[in-house]
Amino acid sequence: MTDKDDPRPDEPQSESEESTQESVRSILRRAHIRRPPEIDLLTGVQRRIRERSRGRFYGDGWSRRTSPTSTYVVTSLLMLVILSLVYFVLLPGVRLQ
Repeated sequence: MTDKDDPRPDEPQSESEESTQESVRSILRRAHIRRPPEIDLLTGVQRRIRERSRGRFYGDGWSRRTSPTSTYVVTSLLMLVILSLVYFVLLPGVRLQ
């Protein structure tokens, strides 16, 4: 599977290979460190639109904050109960006794 000409990991490498590897590592480190910070533009845009429209847009606060998960759960359960009741009322063959 391996060729006889391939260098083994325990064999010492030449200085040119070591310096090349070290320069590549340093370039990768610098590239990883220089990642630009992520900027949240949404809040600034919504604030500016709210100010310019004098509160007509994004003034209620609903669209600016995230809704809690409990709202979705309660709404889903309520719809499930309503749909179940409608199903049993409209189904001609099944009667609740």
